[in-house]
Amino acid sequence: MTSMVTSQTPLETIIDAADAGTPLRISGRGHWMDAGRASAATRILSMANHTGVVDYVPGDLTITVRSGTTLAELDRITRAERQWLPLDPFGSRDGTIGATIATGSFGPLAHGFGRARDLVLGLEFVTGDGKVVRGGGRVVKNVAGFDLVRLVTGSWGTLGVITEATLRLYAISSEPVTMTLNLPDGVKGISQRIGPILGGGVAPYAVEIVDAALAARLGLPAKTQVLVRIGGNSAAMAAQRDFLAALGGAHELEADVWGKLGLVEDAEAGEMPPIVIRFSTLPGRIVDLWTNLQRSGIPIPGVMMHATPSLGIVRCILPGSSSLDAVESLVGTVSGATRLYERLPSSLWDSMSQSVTDVRISQRIKRAFDPGNILNPGILGPLN
Repeated sequence: MTSMVTSQTPLETIIDAADAGTPLRISGRGHWMDAGRASAATRILSMANHTGVVDYVPGDLTITVRSGTTLAELDRITRAERQWLPLDPFGSRDGTIGATIATGSFGPLAHGFGRARDLVLGLEFVTGDGKVVRGGGRVVKNVAGFDLVRLVTGSWGTLGVITEATLRLYAISSEPVTMTLNLPDGVKGISQRIGPILGGGVAPYAVEIVDAALAARLGLPAKTQVLVRIGGNSAAMAAQRDFLAALGGAHELEADVWGKLGLVEDAEAGEMPPIVIRFSTLPGRIVDLWTNLQRSGIPIPGVMMHATPSLGIVRCILPGSSSLDAVESLVGTVSGATRLYERLPSSLWDSMSQSVTDVRISQRIKRAFDPGNILNPGILGPLN
């Protein structure tokens, strides 16, 4: 059983935990605590109250915030200056920027703006032995030595607890527009449809394929289709609209479709969290991967799929009640692609997901930053 730490600063908590050898489970707002293996921690260090803007220079398109600041709060602050952080991890905007960076999370906007690691300019974090470390900087062109920012991004709080983040912002020239186009069946038909979209005729913020089941969940016709989010100045918007319209069958959607997509795997009260598996391949092979998974997933009740073709990523969302045989059957049909389990029932992590800490260099890095193994121990696998 874990207890919540609330009265101390993050640094004080970590120093006390290091002295006592007490493992800590690092938490933002506490969403998706089922993601990753079960941690052996006995206390929870919540960063939810560690909030606020440290520095904001709109003219530099950079902002520095404390790690417990939510994505919704970042939206509110930056939109007041006609700016935004184009980072849309799956889940609600009530999630924290620290958790987003620590897990390396991203969403469809990664097509146009990159992943979390591409939008983080600098970090401050506290190591497992209580050292305050700063990497990167507060300017876009900062380059200095070893890239600690990329090392910590996606490390799931196992190397340090993020306390501040400096982020790259973008100007808002106009409100984005989302168009949808139906996708035909088969490799050739899909390739001919998305090829022009990815080939330079438009410069979209996001391009996402959704299958019929997911489209229906989003309130769209139950057909496989591609969602295209475009933006820019008025001339760029007009040219992109015309280009998509010329492809035939393009329709404009309400902007909230992306928010609905982000929340689609949030479980209802009393329901098991879903099983989410991410498959990755070369972008040139994405249509083959998509069609293969689409065929394999049809027999599984309730399965939904979506893909970011420019990144070569397909995510499969299965009901949490899906049988082990169904999950293994889906995974077993895929070859030539990397798979990553984003969410699994706790009973399946050790048997299905390979540990990422069994490489010697990973173990050496972990011990250098967290010699007592008190930060999220076990969440990425056992430390030998």
